[in-house]
Amino acid sequence: MSEIARTARGRAVFISLMLLPAVAALGVFMYYPIEETFRLSFMRSSGLGDAAFNGLANYQFLFGNDEFRAGLAHVFLWAFWSLVIQLPLAFFVSYSLILYRNRITKSLRAVYYLANILPSTITAMLGIFVFSNTNGVLAALARKISWTWLAKLDFIGDPTLAFWAVFFVATWMYTGFPIIYLMARMEQIPLEIREAAELDGAGGWRYARAIVLPMISYPLRILAVLMIVGSLKLFDLPYLMTKGGPGDATKTLGIILYNQGFVNWQYGSAAAVGVVIFLLSLVLTIAQFSWQRKGGEAE
Repeated sequence: MSEIARTARGRAVFISLMLLPAVAALGVFMYYPIEETFRLSFMRSSGLGDAAFNGLANYQFLFGNDEFRAGLAHVFLWAFWSLVIQLPLAFFVSYSLILYRNRITKSLRAVYYLANILPSTITAMLGIFVFSNTNGVLAALARKISWTWLAKLDFIGDPTLAFWAVFFVATWMYTGFPIIYLMARMEQIPLEIREAAELDGAGGWRYARAIVLPMISYPLRILAVLMIVGSLKLFDLPYLMTKGGPGDATKTLGIILYNQGFVNWQYGSAAAVGVVIFLLSLVLTIAQFSWQRKGGEAE
């Protein structure tokens, strides 16, 4: 064996040894759980004793269950309103912070991102503190200014209002990252482009529409996919604020998975919910990357 061949072989062995821990970690903590979730979704299991194969019975049970259909509808509704409200809001705030740059707007970056780093439990407690109909901030303010109609509203206990109360808190909690991310991408636009646009009369919000939006279309698509996938996996905030109630008003697929697996001890049904979440997330992610290639983006 020549010296070049021995060197190439040694390099290949070295690279393989360096990659082995990462591959092993992926196998143990990602690929095996995914495979086991798919397998368990076709089983009838309570976590105690042997599991029995029951085919598609878990999926038939889920799609025939009103609670699951409500949770599925809620995550799609959540995804829709995230795109309609949170994404435009993030763009508006981020561009405003750049357009009206001063000492105050500099510190506002940290303020907007603060909610993103708070634990979900604290955010949920703050949400309950604001919307509680007994001793909440809104109820106390309404009584103070004699707005009886507002004092009577039960934002968390009313099925027609609970979803929007949780969504409002989530908007405050989750919009910080898109704001900072979009600001970073906007600041990467060359100064020469902005100066040329201003010379052509495209300043202020006209510049945002004509120049900024097309140039950050790829980051906006990435954020859109993250919001959709995050909506599908949503669990912590609705569970901490309402536990999915009242009734099924704020149920999500994550809450249904938790209830099936850790409350009802139906591991097979819980695994089936996990498979649905995984497949929906995978399809939407593939669709986004297909759209990216079709659009010819290379950013």
